[in-house]
Amino acid sequence: MLSLALALATSGGAHGESLKSLQERMDEVQDRLDRATERVESLRDEAGRIDIRLRRSRARRTQLQARHDVLERKAAARAVTLYQSGQTDMLEVFLGSSSISELADGAMMLSLVAEQEDEVFTAVVRSDQELAALNRALETDRARLRRTAESLEEESGELQDTFSELSSEYDALKRRLEAAARRAAQAEAESSASTTSAPPPAAPVAAAPVAAAPAAPSGGMACPVGGAVSFIDSWGDPRAGHTHQGVDMMAGYGTPVMAITSGVVTLSSYGSSSGNWIILSGSDGNAYWYMHNEQNLVSSGSVAAGQQIATVGDTGNAAGTPHVHFEYHPGGGAAVNPYPLVASIC
Repeated sequence: MLSLALALATSGGAHGESLKSLQERMDEVQDRLDRATERVESLRDEAGRIDIRLRRSRARRTQLQARHDVLERKAAARAVTLYQSGQTDMLEVFLGSSSISELADGAMMLSLVAEQEDEVFTAVVRSDQELAALNRALETDRARLRRTAESLEEESGELQDTFSELSSEYDALKRRLEAAARRAAQAEAESSASTTSAPPPAAPVAAAPVAAAPAAPSGGMACPVGGAVSFIDSWGDPRAGHTHQGVDMMAGYGTPVMAITSGVVTLSSYGSSSGNWIILSGSDGNAYWYMHNEQNLVSSGSVAAGQQIATVGDTGNAAGTPHVHFEYHPGGGAAVNPYPLVASIC
């Protein structure tokens, strides 16, 4: 519908210039929202990558520590053997350390290991060094994650400020553009009617209600967010130990969440990660998931395309970054990238 307004805006004339200026201002507003969203999403991706590294490093450390414990027990048994065989130099170093790990700190130990060519003690030293390096890497990544989280909190706050500043203007511009598009559609219908053989005078009036359906502008579908919204194609991006299986539609707290199509709400619940979430089983046979809602407004039953079913929030694991995590499940099966779908109707 907005594309129709833009097409009319570029056709010339005073009215066209007015429409063109409306569209240009809408583009400016959307650009500010999109740039703020991109900064937030970039930080979320960075946090996701660091989180994956931390998870892998912790798993690796668990494996190394288990192996290290086995090696220490073997080293203790080896020390007894050294003592029994009269090789006390190695034993004195061993007994003089508060832990096996301290053996790696002195050049004497490395020299003795080389002299004795003792594989057990060599393995302990190497294992300890590997653990120390891994612990340093873990601490570095923890610090990076803390800094990224702080930056994300700041950028998310700025994004919300941008939504607060621009939402009213966005909604007003959208209403004016949709009204202009309806007028253009009606004018086109009247023009077409005037070229037919003998259309009844009431025909153009009858066509108007068809054009006046802003809630479902594209093939009977409505944007899942009924207000100022911004999103990027984040399908497959890293997210807390998994890859992203939807599109995150950023919006201000409390913005209406809409049924993308007519259908039945088959689930309205709360999950520790998803927060308040809804599954809409569309009359088209597809399933649509909405997560992190501030409040679910529909618990079950039939809904129409463009009907409000929830409000935008940050429940579950989305604290501080209000958005709708939206998923598209064709035929009710596995999720596919919903970005092309929502980009075509929002």
